[in-house]
Amino acid sequence: MSLRRRIFLSVVVFLFALGGLLGIIAYSALRTLTVSIPESEKGTGAGALVSAHRIARFPAFVAQLLLSSVGLPEPISVSHGITLYRVTYRTTNYDGSDVVASGLVALPNDARADRVVVYHHGTTVQRRTAPSESRFGEGTLVAAAVSGNGSILVAPDYIGLGESQALHPYMYARTTSSASIDFLRAARRLVEHLQGAWPDSLYLTGFSQGGQATFAVERDLEKLHDPRFQVKACAPIAGPFHLREISFPNAMAGKTKSDPLYLAYIANAYSQIYHQPLRTIVAAEYVDVVPSLFDGEHSIEAIETALPTEPRKLFTAEFLEAFDKHKPHWFLDALAENDVMDWTPAAPVRIYYGDDDLDVPAEEARQAETEMKRRHADVRAISVGPCNHLESALRAIPRVIRWFNEGASTKSAG
Repeated sequence: MSLRRRIFLSVVVFLFALGGLLGIIAYSALRTLTVSIPESEKGTGAGALVSAHRIARFPAFVAQLLLSSVGLPEPISVSHGITLYRVTYRTTNYDGSDVVASGLVALPNDARADRVVVYHHGTTVQRRTAPSESRFGEGTLVAAAVSGNGSILVAPDYIGLGESQALHPYMYARTTSSASIDFLRAARRLVEHLQGAWPDSLYLTGFSQGGQATFAVERDLEKLHDPRFQVKACAPIAGPFHLREISFPNAMAGKTKSDPLYLAYIANAYSQIYHQPLRTIVAAEYVDVVPSLFDGEHSIEAIETALPTEPRKLFTAEFLEAFDKHKPHWFLDALAENDVMDWTPAAPVRIYYGDDDLDVPAEEARQAETEMKRRHADVRAISVGPCNHLESALRAIPRVIRWFNEGASTKSAG
């Protein structure tokens, strides 16, 4: 056998061996394992833990690679491997019915965390893209940033996404908050079962829709005064806090191709939550189309294609008259009811935003800062530069992690 042929065969054997090794590593990292939980750790009420499955375990270098693949403007250094769990739990829906929802819990490997970071995700229309469902999606990347830095991550999927088959109560602050707090209770049970201790210090953040959720959760947690869930700092990113006066009119102007989707999503949810016929707001041409689009299966692209490109064409003439002339209307009242700006945070707040964000205008952050400062809250709106909606998250997350790691000192510039 010639030397060239022996070298070729050696290379082939090596590549097969390497491929097999990588396959074994991937199988070990990504295979789903059921976590055995004693019945004593479960329950029947809201916040009760139902099940937990380990869905991934990555060493630190893999977590770093995953995070580096996003191309963050400011790199985040990973010091711990991470283990991800899909958790189901009991909570209460907007109509008072009991539902089982899901979420993601991530722990740093070989480290005892001293804080919990709660992350609320942005607008998602497919169940399979929720944090606990997509192993290489938003949830995993945030887990790499948070748990890779030694903290516990708790990321609710929200009702209607992930494992839940119910209607997703999009932009409905009350149920979003209660379901997220119930998930915190279930996550505490799991963490105590796995490692014996639950840190009582909470740091809250979230992007876009998750920005509204973050404020709603902080507001309700601070009312509870539960020593197990003490909010130390809050950092929403590009959140719609004043739906009636800022974000809804901005979307009606049709500045982005996603505006009709946002509007149809919230119209569909509110019509069911507030027990009002969809035809009182949505035009006849779309009144039967809209509910079918938000079934948890359609993609963003499919929904955008099925809706009008001009947002106003989505609505009835009667509603447009009420909107344009500031007349009373149940839908406009519902939007105002879900504002999350009119309260006083006790914990320090940093609101991050992009100057060129067309989906959620910078005015949301600036007005929230003005209103909350008027109430003597420790709050600061921080621009991350001339960037769009998604870019604002990529630029803000490293700053949020750094601020949390610093202990969210009120003297920190964020």
